Amino acid sequence: MKTEGCHVIADVWVEEYPEDISLFLDKISKSIDLSGLTIVSTKTHFFNDAAFTAVFILAESHFSIHTFPERNFMSLDCYTCGEKGKPLFAVSNVLDYLEVKRSDIKVICRGKF
Repeated sequence: MKTEGCHVIADVWVEEYPEDISLFLDKISKSIDLSGLTIVSTKTHFFNDAAFTAVFILAESHFSIHTFPERNFMSLDCYTCGEKGKPLFAVSNVLDYLEVKRSDIKVICRGKF
């Protein structure tokens, strides 16, 4: 098994926080699927009516999102092992669903020896 992977980290500020969280979570799932990654399990924790953390366990590793609606901010993280899937596409496709004010995206190659 190869140890090489790709880690995409995004800090995102939006004009307006998504009103329908259930629909937003569905769009995240669809973005992951469209990127060629496989969702094995999902766990979501709600802190109040709008703030949540969701972790999508992938066959290739994970995708997570942490939200701060009071600041119109969210952080996204997609890490994959191997060459399957497109983690940058997964993150950028999620951003397409939002009215992004500002974003800071980093792509890190991991596990190369």
